[in-house]
Amino acid sequence: RPAQDRGSGRDRGDMEERIRLQMQRVMAARLQLSEEESRRLTEVVRGFEENRRELRRSELAARRRVEALLLEGGTDDEEADALLARIVELRRTEAELFAEEQEALLEVLPAAKVLRLQMFREEMGRRIRALRRGGEHDRLPPGAPPGVGLPGNAEWLLGVDDV
Repeated sequence: RPAQDRGSGRDRGDMEERIRLQMQRVMAARLQLSEEESRRLTEVVRGFEENRRELRRSELAARRRVEALLLEGGTDDEEADALLARIVELRRTEAELFAEEQEALLEVLPAAKVLRLQMFREEMGRRIRALRRGGEHDRLPPGAPPGVGLPGNAEWLLGVDDV
């Protein structure tokens, strides 16, 4: 690979790490976490990251296969049945992973803070999806501040303006 590609991958990794750290700071501030709670929360979340990534990869593979089957005419009932079973299995795994994570979070945080954490995650997901759609104002979540529709507005994405 050319040197510029290797550098850009390293830059992306650095950027992702900076974003991750900023999100941890914002989350700790929003949830009013002590340093110990913040440290333990980070450990729990990181402990579930690989399982979440693997689940996302499996879901993407299943979605791609469904799309391919439909493009091929979608008449192979045997494969369609297997794909439906796989999707049900993935949803079950997703629910189990969520439940396991909630149990682990409750060992670190009181229930009210776990609920606030879930709301924070949902808010961040909506913001990220809005930015991925090109940041058009009519697609942003209600209450989004003016001017946030520009891609790369990391301050809004991370909620820095609220802290």
